[in-house]
Amino acid sequence: MRYSGLRAALRRARLQQALTQSALAARSGTSRVTIARLEGGSAGDVRLGTVLRVGEALGLEVAAVPLGAGPVLERHLARERERVRRLERRLAHAALAARLLAARPAEARALIAAARAAVDRWERERLCSRHYVARWRARLAGPVERVARALVEPDGWTDAIFQTTPWAFALEHPGP
Repeated sequence: MRYSGLRAALRRARLQQALTQSALAARSGTSRVTIARLEGGSAGDVRLGTVLRVGEALGLEVAAVPLGAGPVLERHLARERERVRRLERRLAHAALAARLLAARPAEARALIAAARAAVDRWERERLCSRHYVARWRARLAGPVERVARALVEPDGWTDAIFQTTPWAFALEHPGP
C-alpha cells in the first residue's frame, strides 16, 4: 500500500479545517507525534485503527482501492464535479428565467438590456469569439418570454455558453 496519497489527504484536510496537529490529535484520540509521523511519512507501520480515527476526526472516509485505480478514480471524480457545475449553471439560469417572468415588464426588459450590453462589450473588446457572441445574441433576442424560454431550453451549446454568461450580474445577486 502506498501512503503518499494518504499523507497528503490527511494534511490537506487538517489545514482546510484550520486544525493544528495537536488539535487533530486531541480530536482523534492520538498523539501529536503520531499525527506528525502520519503526515510526514515517517510512520512505517501504522495501525489501521489509528488511520481510521484520524480520518473520522477529519470527516474523511478511508477506503481501499485496487492498485493503479487512483488516477482513474480522480478522473471520474473530476468529470462528476464538472457535471455538477454544468447542472448548477443550468439551474441558476432557469431560476433567472423564472425571475424574468415574475418581474415587472420594465424590470425584466432592463435586465435583458444589461445582458445585451454585456454581449456588446464582449464583441467590441473581442473578449469572446464571434460565434459565442452570435449564440448569446440569439438567446437574448425577442420579448421577455422568448428570452426566458431560451434560458431553459437546452441545445448543443447550452453548457458551453453558460460557462461565460452575460447574466453574471443577475446570477450573483438574485432578487427576492
